[in-house]
Amino acid sequence: MQVIYKGTGAMRKAIVKDIEQVVKQPKRILSIKEDETAAEAAKKMSSNHVGCLVVLNAQGEFAGVLSERDMLAKVLATSLSPDNVLNKDIMTPNAIYCNTDTEMAKVEQLMAKHNIRHVPVVENGIPVGMISSRDVIAYRLHSNKAMKAAAEQLAILSAKLKDPDFNNILKIVINEVPRIFEADRSILYFAQKHSSTSMIYRKGCSLSEEDLPTQQKITELSENGWIICGKICDKCIKSGGEAPRLVIPLSTCEQPGDSDNTSISHHGFICMCRFNPPSAEQEELQLYKASLLQEILNVNLTNSKLYQNYQKARHDSETDPLTGVGTRRVIEKALKAECARAIRYNRSFCIAIADIDNFKQINDNAGHAAGDKVLQELAKIMRSNVREMDIVARYGGDEFVILMPETKISDANVLLERLRHQIETISLPNIPSVTISCGLAEWDGSSDTAELMMKRADAGLYAAKRAGRNRIICEICA
Repeated sequence: MQVIYKGTGAMRKAIVKDIEQVVKQPKRILSIKEDETAAEAAKKMSSNHVGCLVVLNAQGEFAGVLSERDMLAKVLATSLSPDNVLNKDIMTPNAIYCNTDTEMAKVEQLMAKHNIRHVPVVENGIPVGMISSRDVIAYRLHSNKAMKAAAEQLAILSAKLKDPDFNNILKIVINEVPRIFEADRSILYFAQKHSSTSMIYRKGCSLSEEDLPTQQKITELSENGWIICGKICDKCIKSGGEAPRLVIPLSTCEQPGDSDNTSISHHGFICMCRFNPPSAEQEELQLYKASLLQEILNVNLTNSKLYQNYQKARHDSETDPLTGVGTRRVIEKALKAECARAIRYNRSFCIAIADIDNFKQINDNAGHAAGDKVLQELAKIMRSNVREMDIVARYGGDEFVILMPETKISDANVLLERLRHQIETISLPNIPSVTISCGLAEWDGSSDTAELMMKRADAGLYAAKRAGRNRIICEICA
């Protein structure tokens, strides 16, 4: 027998208004206006410990939803400031919603189909509640102790999956999930969409990669979310597998949202066999555990991918791709923070601006590739000589900035002289010499600002250029 799971019997007749907490706890109906900022939305989510808000238009009517995933995928990953982004620009408009008479089975299907954890409850255009996947699970547990025990077991697993590393989550899954289902053999497979790269983890299974289902079949299973329980294929039998088997398709979304805005980035499955065949009564429980596990894994794997994408986007926005040092954005943010710290603790620090002498001539005579090599060598020398707390950034073109916390101007000057001498030793084909000119400024008390310090350092740089280049000058007044 082969069963394609489409929901548990316990949920088929229940409707949304049966879950009292959805419509009788106004504090859970957290909303925000579409013209407010993403920063205000993030603050409300954090202070109320929720992952989703209802978005209202100017008339107070339901306009969409804004989830923490929207924040990750559409704000943080694009390096935009939440203070400058309106909720209406990042929310999911025309979002999936239900009313108080919607069957819970339908709500559950909507969550699974669109890979979402929250569904707003709307009556006559006005939001009256928010139903979450936790509400669905909690309602089930009222009438079934076995389901409660299964949910508690999977809750322990869920707590272990809060790892931002995608591969680490897969390793935890292949070690823990077969134990939960008491299966002796299992295989976990994930493939990246539009890529030949795949990840395979095994536990007691020797099935070769060539004998796995085709990419098309795996994608079909993942997109439909079908959980298959029953017969086993001949290839599995030949490799030592025994019926019954349980196949749970998995997928992740890089950009969660409605069906028109969803991009599946990974798809795969976990297949288990060699466990005791369930009785008719146990089969419903096993499929319930499988569906709950599917939801937990998809959510955690998706969040892991989103976090990795965010970290990569953040790194890319803060790292100069040519030299590997920080960007202008990094140094400007760090300088303002250091000014605030200096005011609070009355501690000195320095900022230096360095510029390559006659860099245009290097590009004109030796070519831009040679100029790029000079920039890379200079950045390498700077990184290898500064302290861990110091920040080096490419400010623009051939101009670099070094922020030196807890540093007097005399000590900063020693560092810059060391850098200047080492840079003089750079030897590259068709480039006779490489030198730098530097301007140096020290924190000048509580009335000083980041802008004034940069002006003084910049004035020192131009004074060094006028004085003949290849030198360091501290300019007190800009």
